[in-house]
Amino acid sequence: METVFYLTTNPGKVQEAQRILIAQHGLDLQIMQPDFEIPEIQSDACAKVALFSARYAAERLGKPCLVSDTGLYLDCLGGLPGPYNAYFEKQLGVQKFLSLIQHETNRKARLEHCFAFCKPGHEPVVFSGGGTGTIAFHSRGHLGRWHDLFYVPDGEDLTLSELRAVDPERESLYWGRAIHEVGEWLRG
Repeated sequence: METVFYLTTNPGKVQEAQRILIAQHGLDLQIMQPDFEIPEIQSDACAKVALFSARYAAERLGKPCLVSDTGLYLDCLGGLPGPYNAYFEKQLGVQKFLSLIQHETNRKARLEHCFAFCKPGHEPVVFSGGGTGTIAFHSRGHLGRWHDLFYVPDGEDLTLSELRAVDPERESLYWGRAIHEVGEWLRG
């Protein structure tokens, strides 16, 4: 099996890759923080961002690369932050973001989780997953990415962060099957 280079600077994504792609799917995965900036294109969907990033990284490194991207789409904000999730986190943070939508009654949201793989000189392949839920009125929990602290999956009373603390396997179900699909596909 060929070594795949998973590029991320996110500690949560590192743990997820170790737990699922390496331990469960047996991939020869080398997780690395790139020493270069991967440009994020302006797009309305995480899948397009991930495709571009995977192609860019594979060509830059000359190695088979895997990247992931996550988006959070709120009905009350016309789909924002969408693929600009990390930018919203950096510019607003959890509390300011929640205060921005504090008076909104429609708190429905969709979470998108994409993985894209590319070999140098080839077209990238993308796997998309996710789910639907609502946005809590207050931050709850301390694990995971910023949106994990306030995103409540449909059928749950706990945020993703709270779920991760009590049952990481159950929490991972709400991200969709994209990580498993890419793991199965790479394993062949």
